[in-house]
Amino acid sequence: AFTPDSMVFVNVAKGFRSGGFNTTSAGGGVFEIPPSYQPDEIWTYELGTKHQLFGNKLIIDASLYRSEWSKVQSYTFAPGSAIQIVTNAGEVSGWGVDLSLTGRPTRALTVSATFGWNNLEFDKATGDKLPGDPIDGAVRESWSASIDYRPPLTDSITGIFRIDYQHAGKGQLTLRNFPTTPIIPRPGRDLVNLRVGAAVGPVEVALFANNLFDENAPNIVGPFGVIAENVEQRPRVIGISASTRF
Repeated sequence: AFTPDSMVFVNVAKGFRSGGFNTTSAGGGVFEIPPSYQPDEIWTYELGTKHQLFGNKLIIDASLYRSEWSKVQSYTFAPGSAIQIVTNAGEVSGWGVDLSLTGRPTRALTVSATFGWNNLEFDKATGDKLPGDPIDGAVRESWSASIDYRPPLTDSITGIFRIDYQHAGKGQLTLRNFPTTPIIPRPGRDLVNLRVGAAVGPVEVALFANNLFDENAPNIVGPFGVIAENVEQRPRVIGISASTRF
């Protein structure tokens, strides 16, 4: 801690995903199928800093991290069969950056923004990945912004206006052992949510619009395996919400 309002930190963390079992009869009794697969594990090393400036009117969080993922569980076909099994074959590594800013210029107004970037990719070929392939579903860049404005309308009523914007870059699913569709793209998306209402004491009533501009980038582009068509994200939803605190 440089001051009561500024500090740096170092964090080292290990995570894992449990192992499991394969269908040992997948090869029809001719080929030996591994009956089980082991957990994979990831180590992440992070250097970050946090600051509360101008009497907490500006908060900054930033971090740089490196992840090293080993024994990555990978899908492949059982020899002589169309049935997929799981093996421990992959190795993944890369760098990433996270940044978050929150500003409170007045008591009623809060603005925030975030940015994330990573270049995680496979270092070692597996049954369904080549070196340089990205992580399935992961995006290289993402960012967001929000404005939350709650002005006093009367002595007992507070207005509510909030708008959120979220961006996620394009990604992909990579299945090199599917010769017809080895790469399934996942398009980028931009979502906007809006909320307008009023609060009277602990009671809040608001009109909301989620996915205001009806972004229609699919979550998964079909056909994909047993999925015959696109898996769509939720379309624009408009409604009224009410809540209270006890």
